[in-house]
Amino acid sequence: MSTYLRSREQLEAQEHAALAPYAVPSAHAQREYPEAEPQARTHFQRDWHRITHSRAFRKLEYKTQVVVFGEGGEMGDVIRNRLTHTLEVSQVATSLCRALGLNEDLASAIALAHDLGHTPFGHSGEEALRELVKSFNHNDHSLKIVRQLEQRYPEFPGLNLTIHTLAGIEKHDTPFDKTHTNHFQPGLGPSLEAQVASVADEIAYHSHDVEDSLVTGYLSEADYRAARIELWDEVDEGLASQPQPIRLAQLTRRLIDALARDVLAETARRLEQARVASLEDVYGAQAVLVGFSVDMARRKGELRNFLFDRFYKSHRVLRGTVKGQMIIKRLFAHFTDEFDRHTAGWMLLPLDVRDNYREASLKGHDALGRDPLRIVADFIAGMTDREAYSLYVKLFEVGAA
Repeated sequence: MSTYLRSREQLEAQEHAALAPYAVPSAHAQREYPEAEPQARTHFQRDWHRITHSRAFRKLEYKTQVVVFGEGGEMGDVIRNRLTHTLEVSQVATSLCRALGLNEDLASAIALAHDLGHTPFGHSGEEALRELVKSFNHNDHSLKIVRQLEQRYPEFPGLNLTIHTLAGIEKHDTPFDKTHTNHFQPGLGPSLEAQVASVADEIAYHSHDVEDSLVTGYLSEADYRAARIELWDEVDEGLASQPQPIRLAQLTRRLIDALARDVLAETARRLEQARVASLEDVYGAQAVLVGFSVDMARRKGELRNFLFDRFYKSHRVLRGTVKGQMIIKRLFAHFTDEFDRHTAGWMLLPLDVRDNYREASLKGHDALGRDPLRIVADFIAGMTDREAYSLYVKLFEVGAA
């Protein structure tokens, strides 16, 4: 290799010199299927590159974060969607990792993949789909996407990510996203990089949901001030005289900074208290090592409760999400309705999905081990908001093309 280029081995050596002893090194990382090693990037770099080139990643642009597409009013084009949220999580995660001496590429891969399995219409869409198929969980579906459903390589299904990245996706854990399985690295606790990605998710959605609630006009700054939320009062101090665009940007910046600084200080305290000196210490820890201090957890919870009551459950947000739930339930019922053997709903599914449905109907499961209902649930989960709405219109609205 040219002296002007750095080989994977050189990058791994630089990584080894820079990382803390309890970080996850990329050297010798294993994948589900054997393949040639990258020459000029690390294994974890390859992981997050593959994720960003996937179809599921691109679809996140038209999946709801909080406000359903089309319900944001005049500012609808600048509020967060599932893709921009994912990118913000990755940014926060890599920043935290750099300060803690952890592997930024691994945390980025986990962060970029953590929401791939989300349904259309946000968490409300997932709630509707889980009512219909209790086994559905978007963490599990994220794993299924990167392991099986993405078709990009002739040698193997999925993206063939490293076991470390797959374990991080599986062990992703926040108040909204709970781990349900432990197939990868069973018996071991999550890496610090995986824990950082989970905390970065919380930091990102708390901060950008505040900004989006104000940008859309669903809430006002007066609403926050009247609620006497301690964390809001802290980040709002001295901003009243600033023009609104600057004020909103600084609110978000200060909120991210306050949460991130607390996580760094608290994580350093926990690592020292647990005497963590190696990766084995992390895997064997019986407690979460990356997180918020007790005081910040209280203040953050106060803000989260306000957002839940006044933003997530506001009539203007619910107007879009309830409609989304209705669309999901109607599509599911139609595709699984055996009303006539010649015109059964499953015949309206795309050919590849239809073939899997028929196979599962005959054998009890398809090649991926899914029963017929789970196949339909996975198909709907893979839609964007716009795809689901467009298909609903075509199927059920008279005069639609």
